[in-house]
Amino acid sequence: MAYVVRRISVHEYGIYLLAQAVAAFLYLLEFGMGNVLVPLYISTFARSGIAEVSRLASTGFLALLGLGAAGAVVLSLAALFIPRWIGLPSADTALAVRVLIVMSVAVGLALSQMMLEQLCQAFHRFDRVNQVQIAVVALRVALTIAVLMTGRGIVALATVQVAVSGLRLAGLWAVASTSINGLTLRFRFDRELLLQAMHMSKWAFGDDISHRIALNVESVILAALGSFEQLALFGVGSRLPAHLYQFASRGMSVLLPTLSKHHAEADKAQLRATLSAVYRVCLTGLVPLASFAAICGPALMKIWAGQAYAGAAPVLAWLLMSSLSMVMALASDMVLYSHDQIRKAALFSILQTLGKIALALALARQYGALGVAVGIAVWHWSVNLFFFLPAACKVAELSQWELWRVALTGHSREDGRQGAGDRRGNLIQGGAFVLCAVALGSGMKVLGTLEMFVACILTSLLYAGIWANCTALPMWRRARTEASAAL
Repeated sequence: MAYVVRRISVHEYGIYLLAQAVAAFLYLLEFGMGNVLVPLYISTFARSGIAEVSRLASTGFLALLGLGAAGAVVLSLAALFIPRWIGLPSADTALAVRVLIVMSVAVGLALSQMMLEQLCQAFHRFDRVNQVQIAVVALRVALTIAVLMTGRGIVALATVQVAVSGLRLAGLWAVASTSINGLTLRFRFDRELLLQAMHMSKWAFGDDISHRIALNVESVILAALGSFEQLALFGVGSRLPAHLYQFASRGMSVLLPTLSKHHAEADKAQLRATLSAVYRVCLTGLVPLASFAAICGPALMKIWAGQAYAGAAPVLAWLLMSSLSMVMALASDMVLYSHDQIRKAALFSILQTLGKIALALALARQYGALGVAVGIAVWHWSVNLFFFLPAACKVAELSQWELWRVALTGHSREDGRQGAGDRRGNLIQGGAFVLCAVALGSGMKVLGTLEMFVACILTSLLYAGIWANCTALPMWRRARTEASAAL
């Protein structure tokens, strides 16, 4: 992105983000199946074997491939009217329509990837999914730089998305077929299996609708009530928080099969341990790193995106706080999904989305990107703390205070008395966070932009090393000890 925003204008980047946000609504055509496929694959395999899983995956793949193609055609036709609906200036209409058509093709190709990616996750082939992702990202970077070096604009940038999406689809098909024993993917369709999956996902579809709207509605509202410049500031400011959330959600994707197993075995003790461990990683690992990035926001924006996007620094800070809430809410959401409380998770998600829409509409015109970012952060934390978290704690039969205590100390009452070494590690870790934050805050007054950027990186690496020694390694050793005892 640092290269892209220096090659195209702020105004054009805003148009590109708007087209991307509108095209992303095509993901609704998966009808919420992405939220239930991992448990469905696991239960189907346990009940009927790999042959039935093959039929289910093949059916879902064909269905979503067809829906993606149809959705891309419909959205391409609707692109002629969408600019008028959101009040797009006539001078920008032709360019926005072209980009939207190309982006709709990219999303249409991406839709069916979900069936294959969830299939690999259900059989714990996260390694293969990540290998495909790494290769695709490297290719996307190379193609993006290549097309922009030749002077092409945002239409060519969107075309890169199409090429990369098609190659990722082929890659996931190949790794799913070869890495899962006994799996046979074919172009065949079973209507009954598709109806079964859609029936299971009826409340998940409501959750998916609210989630997709929540991800993209700010861009549409800022384009309609603000300006493309404000939309570009919001888009650039949201990129690092989005990567933080994607990084955390990728790591947490392994949890859903584990939480589903806890539910099947009625093992509340392990459920509490897993939930507490996730919150400990978030509070002691992600919160400090996000805080360092928020403090150094002005330097990060100037180095990363240039002086034209310096105004995105406060947007970055507030959206980092929002992304932390999203990560913690995701853990609670997974607990609810794994324990068949999909309806409750969907209702909370809908409430969250409705609040975000209302705040964006109220704040976008007068306060622009910053006002929308502040409203989103405050509302997301409110829904998380008063709805998602209490519901997950109730399922785990764990009080909220006990969850926070275990997350901060690393020890539950069931573990017995906390050792002196663990207390010392917690003090070292907490002290390092405070000292690093104070040092960065003080450095803003005396250090230049480049020096603050370097200081942020070095401070984050220093804290990450302390965190690994005080939290990550003890958690890993404890998990290995428990696994050995179970064997």
